[in-house]
Amino acid sequence: MKKKKATLEGLNALLPHFSRTQGWEEQLDLHTVFVNWEELVDEDTAVHCQPLKIVKKVLWVEVENSAWLQQLQFQTVQLLAILNDSLQRSKLIGLRFCIAEQRQNSKNEKDVVLRYVPPPAEELEAFEKQAATIVDKDAREALVRFWYLSKACRKE
Repeated sequence: MKKKKATLEGLNALLPHFSRTQGWEEQLDLHTVFVNWEELVDEDTAVHCQPLKIVKKVLWVEVENSAWLQQLQFQTVQLLAILNDSLQRSKLIGLRFCIAEQRQNSKNEKDVVLRYVPPPAEELEAFEKQAATIVDKDAREALVRFWYLSKACRKE
């Protein structure tokens, strides 16, 4: 039991040093924005948008619709200041906004029909010849099945 405790204590001491030497502290600090989003922005904003990713110190925010996108673009300077005030070791240099992908097509999901249409035999044969260069039998068969299903199953 003592050995396990000593190992954990050593690991606890090593992790901060390791993250500091690897330059991860700044990245970890930047990503606290994701955890604290609802406390940093007002409740209404948190309901209609959320942080998506950070690329080169620019926070991408996914918004519900174009009205929210425009509103947040007008508030970019203020929002950036609020977010940067919450950070201890790093700073965001910008914000980008994008509209959330539509999760539902114009058709109701219940109305979408999946239809099975097998691909022509000659296409299947041609693809099987291409896949024959894969040495691993299981991988080759899985790839052919995947190709076949991607061609055969169609939404209407």
